[in-house]
Amino acid sequence: MKLIIKEFLSQLKESGELDRLMPDLLARMKIIPISRPQVGVRQNGVDIAAVGKDKSGQKRLYLFVLKVGDLGRVGWWGDMNAVSPSVGQINQTYLRTSVRPEHKLLPVTIVICSTGELKQDVVQDFTGMCEIQEKMGITLEYWSGDDLASLIEEHLLDEYAIDPSARADLRRALALIGSRDYDLRHAYSVLDSLLLKSFDASVKPTSPSRKKFMAQLKTANLVLEIAFRWAQEGGNLLNAFRLGERCCLWAWESIRIRGLTNYRPAMKTFKDIYQSHLRIGNAYVDKMQRHFMVRDGASVFSGENALVTNKIFEQIGILSEVGLQNLEISNVATLDAGTRAEALARGARASELLEGLIFHNQSSFSPRFDENAIEVCLAMLLFFATGRHGAARSWLEHLSNRLRISLNNSDCFPIASDSIDDLVALEVRSLSKEQIERLRHLSTLVPTLMHWCVFFGLDDLYHLLQSQQNAAFKGVFLQLWYADASTESHLYREPAQYESGTTEVPMHFPATMGEQREQEQLKVDSGNLATLEQISAVSHGLPTLMIMACRHFRTPVSPQFWVARAVGAEAAAPSDQAEA
Repeated sequence: MKLIIKEFLSQLKESGELDRLMPDLLARMKIIPISRPQVGVRQNGVDIAAVGKDKSGQKRLYLFVLKVGDLGRVGWWGDMNAVSPSVGQINQTYLRTSVRPEHKLLPVTIVICSTGELKQDVVQDFTGMCEIQEKMGITLEYWSGDDLASLIEEHLLDEYAIDPSARADLRRALALIGSRDYDLRHAYSVLDSLLLKSFDASVKPTSPSRKKFMAQLKTANLVLEIAFRWAQEGGNLLNAFRLGERCCLWAWESIRIRGLTNYRPAMKTFKDIYQSHLRIGNAYVDKMQRHFMVRDGASVFSGENALVTNKIFEQIGILSEVGLQNLEISNVATLDAGTRAEALARGARASELLEGLIFHNQSSFSPRFDENAIEVCLAMLLFFATGRHGAARSWLEHLSNRLRISLNNSDCFPIASDSIDDLVALEVRSLSKEQIERLRHLSTLVPTLMHWCVFFGLDDLYHLLQSQQNAAFKGVFLQLWYADASTESHLYREPAQYESGTTEVPMHFPATMGEQREQEQLKVDSGNLATLEQISAVSHGLPTLMIMACRHFRTPVSPQFWVARAVGAEAAAPSDQAEA
């Protein structure tokens, strides 16, 4: 485990990664951070200031200088941010101007901390600096990558937070995470033991139990970060992305069932996990983007024709989710302007790549699973949010025309099953007529497309689909699933549609979009339609978390995401201006 941690440390960057890990580690060591790195703020040589007791029990002021990699002459002397100038700034400025009054009499320890080793060519410099600092009454220490790995194993991955069997599962997960065929079972088991199995509803919450849960929540984030680096090294960021989704969803569920959604430390740690997943998503998009902007570029990742379309729709879902999460982050007022601007730009770029992916891969016009309605909804939400209404309308037109043809006289229709085996059997024509009809008898995709036609004001396309209800769609039960108050208890753990919500079936669409809007308005006005604010993630400003749950666990995207706006779609449809 120590070797795994050290390898993880070697891949960290100083800004935003090592300095994000260190405060949690120090807090578990009972060395309490009193200041943390801030972008654009003069730090006078100190990355983290903390107060705690040393090995002899004496209370001290710790001042940390953080570096990544091995420390050689460049890292020691190179520029104003190198070790020697930083220690000089601490002596000359920080200790004179920045120490709080209550800490001025504490003995001082300066800790030079790096994720690598102290190279031989600066050992004498370090020894000389120790002597100089000692004459000034200051202790100087060096923490190497080995030291950090031992401390992380002892304090962040200890048996208090993660039991030995889970540690074994973590090792197995990291060994396999680079494999395309790996189902992440060991990684999921680790997260399950940290976040869900540790909860006992029959036991009254106590301060120690809350403290232990917070340690486990932070450990889950560390597990995700380690898995991310390992997957990156193994060339399989898709597995890291799937694990990030599961970590976000189970972390939120673990907070929700403990009644801690208003507990600030828990929410802060969750947002750290959420940001970790977003970094994975952004890294995945950065890696894959060159494939999205060339003809059939994303189709090369599936060898079998029956699976190509499934892979394309998986990419559509991922791109849409990453884009929507970036847009969500860009609206968080507490973040600095630079972070928000970058997130907004990434959201817009994801939408651009999504359009390229769809129209460079014509498999996107012919979904093979009815549940691909999920990806259609995610893409439509991103296109709308970023003002790409033209792309949305064009894709709806292609989808509708292909769907009408495939359900009418083809064996290439979207099947009402989530089984790859069923799809392959249909593809090779090994099914009986009765078996084919069982795969054709239900459709969520048709009413989903009709709803989005109403949303974007596409009268002709709506009429085309509506007119097929007794023709191409004859014998197909049209249905939509709506989330309700009970959905919350299933959403973040499993497909929620089987144990919660309301299904409208069979659906029959009226002749005109105006009549359809009137029907939807009646649903809204009746009060029988649950609002999304009943979902805790949405009420806490995290609607993308609900969308993530839909993609990850294959829960239909609830029409509440668009129904209220659709009834007034005449005003929204004509414009291609950004709505974000």
